[in-house]
Amino acid sequence: MFDMEYDYDVDVEVQKEEARDEGRAEGLMKGIKNSILTLMRTMKMSAAEAMAALEIPASEQPKYAAMLQ
Repeated sequence: MFDMEYDYDVDVEVQKEEARDEGRAEGLMKGIKNSILTLMRTMKMSAAEAMAALEIPASEQPKYAAMLQ
């Protein structure tokens, strides 16, 4: 049996940190998407070329390619 007390303040802090982490990840993804689009527009690169120039791992490229649709 668990003999732990629920701590509201700790729970709120954990939720805030999770939200911050999600926001950071979302911001990073938007930044990378914008970088890909900028290279495509200014350097006349394909999406694949832009992702290669940004050194995006091949395993992550489908995720960004889907964002460009």
